[in-house]
Amino acid sequence: MELEVWLNGTHVAMLSENRRQMTMAYTGEAHPVGAPLVSVAMPVGAGRYSDPKVRAFFRGLLPEGEARRMLAYDFGLDESDDMGLLAVLGKDCAGALMVQPKGDGAALVAGASTKDTVDDAEIERRLRALPVHPLGVDGHIRVSLAGVQSKLLLSRLEDGRWVLPADGVVSTHILKPAHRDLPNSVVNEAFCMNLAARSGLKAARTTILSFAGTKVLVSERYDRRREVGGIRRMHQEDACQTLSVLTIVPEHKYEEFGGPTLVGIARLLEQWGDAQSKEELLRQIAIHVIVGNADAHGKNVSFFHQEDGTVCLAPVYDIMSTEYYRTAYARSMSRTLGLFVNAKRNINEVTVEDLVSEAERWGMRYRTAQSVLTQLLERLPNALDQAARDVPEVPQALIELVQERITSARAEAARLGQ
Repeated sequence: MELEVWLNGTHVAMLSENRRQMTMAYTGEAHPVGAPLVSVAMPVGAGRYSDPKVRAFFRGLLPEGEARRMLAYDFGLDESDDMGLLAVLGKDCAGALMVQPKGDGAALVAGASTKDTVDDAEIERRLRALPVHPLGVDGHIRVSLAGVQSKLLLSRLEDGRWVLPADGVVSTHILKPAHRDLPNSVVNEAFCMNLAARSGLKAARTTILSFAGTKVLVSERYDRRREVGGIRRMHQEDACQTLSVLTIVPEHKYEEFGGPTLVGIARLLEQWGDAQSKEELLRQIAIHVIVGNADAHGKNVSFFHQEDGTVCLAPVYDIMSTEYYRTAYARSMSRTLGLFVNAKRNINEVTVEDLVSEAERWGMRYRTAQSVLTQLLERLPNALDQAARDVPEVPQALIELVQERITSARAEAARLGQ
């Protein structure tokens, strides 16, 4: 099987599979040589890339876990058939790439304004159908997004109306219903994401909306940008893709099971990015620790490709306090970090000094790391109050948990600064 890989309207590569070996070769339209066009793991060149780099990148565009199994079944494919799934789902995936069968013609993006809108009742029906139609995929809608959590992809018009991402219409928003096993998951994530944004981090915009009585977290896709004439797709990839970590099972995105490390991510930014991105990475990791989110892993860190061939850190996303469920509900949520900090595995053992030491391992100066964290911690108390107002439904127990963690971190930072 052969698939075409398109980037912003240009056919840049051919993807092939023969005897279970996936390969990718750039076309003559891909330039300049050495540019990380598809991935920083596969710069433009005359050669042919092969597994595991190729599969790690392209498999990373596909859903994981039960969603992957169900979609494969619906399309009559084997669960392990990456090429088959890309052929049916690859036209609307993360970033700016479009993957499609050879010979389908120029990959075009249609204007959502020309399509029929859907009302709240229809959206609620599709949310209820997610257990059997992951991502909202059906015979008409073909979209892909990595992750295991249940979610619905939609496109939103400038006037606020919603449109199905079908026939070339690009999805612009991710709708996440409440997690069946985690009470208050919608307000938990909305609160933590607003806290990150209010404290100065670049964060995906999130809000809570209700559709026919069903409350969901609505996240604006940071890899989509509204411009005159339509929606522009922004090319990006996550740390598992950039570091060629093959996620055969979802656990592989965690450092404990061979996933990316913070040092590896920082080295990538050193090679392809800038110092500001490393400082933002430190802020991202710090906010996960502050709210008590042990679940931040290699697919929760992503990079934007820039026109000059460099990359920068993408906005932070998927922040939720896992520690809240241990304290408020006595749930057996893991405290093992998805990305270890200064070799610490337990999130409750990570100190401000550990965060500074981790940054030093990336080549950051002690004083620089200390300053980045001190400034973040100074903003957090006010950001906490603002986030609580942004999300009035947030449980008091969650506010108090995060407040205690902020107070503890600020006290330690003050001692270090003496």
